[in-house]
Amino acid sequence: MGVRHYRELFAWKTAVALNSQIVRLVMGSPEARRDLRYRSQILEAGRGVASSIVEGFLRCNPGDFRRFLDYSISSIGEAEQRLHDGIELGYFSATDCAEAFRLARLCLTACIRLKNSQR
Repeated sequence: MGVRHYRELFAWKTAVALNSQIVRLVMGSPEARRDLRYRSQILEAGRGVASSIVEGFLRCNPGDFRRFLDYSISSIGEAEQRLHDGIELGYFSATDCAEAFRLARLCLTACIRLKNSQR
């Protein structure tokens, strides 16, 4: 039996965990919180991963779902880059970001596999 709800998808579960990690990092850093542009960009990238998975899934069309998974994959890349920027700016340490990077890799793999399953 197939997946009936997006909440059953490992990619979505991992995206939600990644977003939570990003929020935790940003809210735990006074410097990141004060940099309004940076904060907005990284939080939007984090939210975009799960949001695109949900939107694509709910379209009930494999072609659309693949396209929205591409958006999720792009948001993962953007979130990772913003995390690297945060490290460079001194907002976070590499150690602080390790779990977010791990979740990003898991989510990326899950999204790619899910996308390939829609062919």
